[in-house]
Amino acid sequence: MLFAAHDAGFATPLQDKALGSSGDRARPVLSADGQFITLDRTGRFLVNSTMNKPVFITGDSAWSLITQLDNSAVELYLSDRASRGFNYIWCAAADNHYQSNAPRNFYGYSPFDGPDFTHEDGSYWEHVDDVIRRAGTHGITVALNPGFVGLSSSLGYLASYLNSSDSVLTAYGAFLGDRYKRFPNVIWALGGDVDSQTSVVPKLTVLAEGIRSRDHVHLIVAEGHPQSAAADTFSGTTWMDLNWLYFHTTNVPGGASANYSRLPWLPPFEGEGWYEGDHSMTELQLREQAFWAVLSGAYLGNAGFGNDPLWYFNGGPEARAGEPTWQSQLGSSGSLGQMYLGKLFRSREHWKLVPDIDHTVMTSGYDSRDFFSSAWELFRSAARREPYRLGSVSSVAARTSDGQTIIAYVPNGYMSAITVDLSKITDPRAEAKGWWFSPRSGSSTLIGAFSTSGKRSFRPPDASDWVLVLDSLSANLAAPGAADL
Repeated sequence: MLFAAHDAGFATPLQDKALGSSGDRARPVLSADGQFITLDRTGRFLVNSTMNKPVFITGDSAWSLITQLDNSAVELYLSDRASRGFNYIWCAAADNHYQSNAPRNFYGYSPFDGPDFTHEDGSYWEHVDDVIRRAGTHGITVALNPGFVGLSSSLGYLASYLNSSDSVLTAYGAFLGDRYKRFPNVIWALGGDVDSQTSVVPKLTVLAEGIRSRDHVHLIVAEGHPQSAAADTFSGTTWMDLNWLYFHTTNVPGGASANYSRLPWLPPFEGEGWYEGDHSMTELQLREQAFWAVLSGAYLGNAGFGNDPLWYFNGGPEARAGEPTWQSQLGSSGSLGQMYLGKLFRSREHWKLVPDIDHTVMTSGYDSRDFFSSAWELFRSAARREPYRLGSVSSVAARTSDGQTIIAYVPNGYMSAITVDLSKITDPRAEAKGWWFSPRSGSSTLIGAFSTSGKRSFRPPDASDWVLVLDSLSANLAAPGAADL
């Protein structure tokens, strides 16, 4: 294959290996053939094990897809997302809140014909099967949630989990694992807005163990409490395969970098942030969340994108009179930004990205705070023993572990010049090639070639946000975003 010729074996040089390895992991790496998304043999990055190709997650919250829509609408959504390069969606297998006729789906079937998590209804689950198969035909993996927990019992299955016996949850997990173990496009996504003080984590552990008793193939992830990592909420558990990060806005860079470096270690990805159309998020803030996450350590990708009203498909208690239709949001600015994000990172060695946590690559221009606010933040972070938070328009960077590429995101355009140590590029002729990539349009502008000695200042071409891409000249890479490796 073309990719294998580019980088046979996906080897990382021993002298510059990124953090995290199978030896740091809480549980052994799964051996999963024929999966759209699974861990590679080192346990460090994601691969399509059929194509033997690394995977960068471009995700979308499609929470009510299974429960709210009919088959024709499901097909419309999936075909659109596939056309934009989305390869991951987060969906509820069963839901009791975020849909028009909870817990019934569009066709009137309920997931359970008895108490929650018991007596699974055959017609309901046949529709779940069908949606997952349809996603598979479009190359999309479904992160399937067995039942959203919620921070309170009014927002999910929290009370049902707490009131269910371990045997009931074990049986439900076994049902799910047995039913979907042969699907090539499933990841188990447990939890959802989990408050560990509610004692629900042991119940989710029982559910996970029930799934794993029948399904030894698919990855298991979990969403914990907002503004935290799954490794925090589910500390000490051994059933998670990836670390779902649940940070938003300016907490993203610190949260991602801290979880990239933590031990015990699991490969991190941004699982959820704030959505387009929600919390007064601007299009710039959506792009900031995504680039901050990926370049600060969540190198597996951005699954945290979502859109109001797209994630609930205009149904349920979140729906508002006069809101746009979900169909009109398929081509939203946020959706386009997520598409361009995927194109960029798939055109470079995303699986080798190491965040520039210590600012040895981008040596200046990264923090938008002034002297006094920087000093206060330094004091605050030390006093609270929390990561230092960058300013609201701060720049971040990452370098591939082999020195082939440096990628830096600059949110405030020519208002800020950044300085990059070009000696961090590894090239046999000591030359680097530079580009400005627009995260708003997906276009690239060639800057020129530079010596890989010393430091150089770069200022974006206008006031918008830009991505600086520097490559080894000898690598002869296409323009950023132009073609997958």
